[in-house]
Amino acid sequence: MINRILVPIDGSGHADRALDFALDLAQKYSSDILVLTVVQYPVLSEVPMNIQEYYREIKASYEKMLSETMEKAKKTTPNLHITSKLMEGHPVDKIIETAHEGKFDMIVMGRRGQGHLTHTLLGSVSDRVADQTPCALLIIK
Repeated sequence: MINRILVPIDGSGHADRALDFALDLAQKYSSDILVLTVVQYPVLSEVPMNIQEYYREIKASYEKMLSETMEKAKKTTPNLHITSKLMEGHPVDKIIETAHEGKFDMIVMGRRGQGHLTHTLLGSVSDRVADQTPCALLIIK
């Protein structure tokens, strides 16, 4: 049975498709959904004059994306129990941590996110989550 689904999002098209798939799946199984986004601050070669303001702006953009995503999800599937969470840190670490702590049955996530250069250098978040996940993982292209 699929009771709890974790859906990490990053604002990419793949993440949007993953959320749509998860919403459809949740309707079929009457599952709860947690939409997670993780703020990962960029490593800077030059530090802006006001680093705190710079980080506040980055976090605000993630908060806005999460809010808009939740609004859309609740509008399209008002009968589901959908919650959200915003964390700061490395996406893989926070996704795995959330999956463990929340005892999720499944993670539904996009294949590729916003960081194509990072993927080339380090491997994708979905690849790394697949290596460490404590539950079923469905990757959406």
